[in-house]
Amino acid sequence: MGEKNYIIAIDSGTQSVRAILFDRDGNELASAQAPHEPYFSLKPGWSEQRPEDYWEKLLRVTNELMQKVEVNKDEIAGIGITTQRGTLIPLDAEGTPLRPAIIWLDQRTTAEPPELGTGAKLLFGIAGLSDAIRYVQKNSKFVWIRANEPEVYGKTYKFAQVSGWFVKKLTGEFKDSVGMVTGLWPLDYKKLKWHSLKPAYTAFGISKEQLFDLYTPDTILGYVTKEASTETGLPEGLPVVVGGGDKQSELLGAGAIEPDIGVISFGTATAMEVITRKYIADKKLRFFTWPAAITNAWDIEMFIYRGFWMVTWFKQEFGQREAMEAEKRGVAPEVVFDEIIKDIPPGSMGLMLQPYWTPMVYEKYAKGSIIGFGDVHTRAHVYRAILEGLGYELRRLYEFVHERTGNELKEIRVGGGGSRSDVAVQIAADIFNLPAYRLATHEICALGAAIDAAVAVGMYTSFEEAVSHMVRKGKAFEPDPRNHVIYEELYQGVYKKTYKALEPMYEKIAKVTGYPPDD
Repeated sequence: MGEKNYIIAIDSGTQSVRAILFDRDGNELASAQAPHEPYFSLKPGWSEQRPEDYWEKLLRVTNELMQKVEVNKDEIAGIGITTQRGTLIPLDAEGTPLRPAIIWLDQRTTAEPPELGTGAKLLFGIAGLSDAIRYVQKNSKFVWIRANEPEVYGKTYKFAQVSGWFVKKLTGEFKDSVGMVTGLWPLDYKKLKWHSLKPAYTAFGISKEQLFDLYTPDTILGYVTKEASTETGLPEGLPVVVGGGDKQSELLGAGAIEPDIGVISFGTATAMEVITRKYIADKKLRFFTWPAAITNAWDIEMFIYRGFWMVTWFKQEFGQREAMEAEKRGVAPEVVFDEIIKDIPPGSMGLMLQPYWTPMVYEKYAKGSIIGFGDVHTRAHVYRAILEGLGYELRRLYEFVHERTGNELKEIRVGGGGSRSDVAVQIAADIFNLPAYRLATHEICALGAAIDAAVAVGMYTSFEEAVSHMVRKGKAFEPDPRNHVIYEELYQGVYKKTYKALEPMYEKIAKVTGYPPDD
């Protein structure tokens, strides 16, 4: 058997699934992509997808990839999987989905969850978690299924995420990575294990037996079965590894395994992430701390829920001309938008935006705002103000992290579709006054999955060694000192004060309009 030099990464998101072949130096050699069926809403606030479509599209991309692969199949060392997080699939004992997947965008709640027992109430009360547990019960999808679909709940052998279901389909094992677990699951996030206290499962509406077995991100979870090989085109016996969810994988794929490197993902939900080797949580939920895609570490995540989605919103509502021009020229819309704002000075001539088109978790009345309009302003100024508003908000959120960790950033690395915008990346560099780097590949999420697999199968002896070989920086954006001075004054003097000034009015708007409703 020859040397193992290649890794296949599977990256399954809400909108599409990709399969990519990487070599041991992190170079992309071949890829295939297929769009998922759009998610659907049977009722307002619901978001569901057919789980069968996830598998059907995985089969399409793996078979297409293997037809493109020109390397010796025996040199492929394994498969690394990363998927969207927080998507729930109830499975029967055979691993067959019992209902459509409830995806991470879903907002359904249980108005009157069942009462907790006396012991649980006492335990959570002593721990000061009564409010948190009420939130869990109201928002837990396990509680909702048990209350509204008891037949489905009764047949559910395991509650899976997309990653765990893929592992079951590929290997026959009910296994997943701890790096996939975020949000409302009964995980002891500090200990990186399922919770040891029985009342935790009662609150979440799930039994421990209904959970997948969890393993560290550098663990081989199983091997491609003969049946799965026939379906997927993947070599039989290939090791299967799940490192972490999409955001954790982006952090690893950007090579940010030290806490002085921040990663900005300019995606639908714009996020900034840093790694920590010490568990640090924020009770106010201004940032989240989830298991990382490497062992014994956590990923601190700062979110703008409608982040680069705002660029899509702008394009749909105001940017049809530029979108048509981009299509005509065969370039990304961000390229054309960059051209129309290149001469607009930092600060957008006084136009400032707060990107709360979706409220913050800890401020449910928050709304977006654009202030400072004058007769000089055009659509282009609004576009630049969006990019600047995202930069200001990420900096504001990172300041909370800095207060808790004391870590100083030395550089920023960027990924996600929005990182194709030179202006967006330069604005981030100027606002943070730090160098910002694109990576050599846009596929940093898939690369992170490949790194996990490379370590798990022994291609590299450590994450540090794997990152040093597989991650490379691309174009650098140095901060402009003159721009930073302008941004600093606007950030400190205006941006940080705007929300507090408007907050009482946002609450008044909610009371008058009834949206968002009071609990």
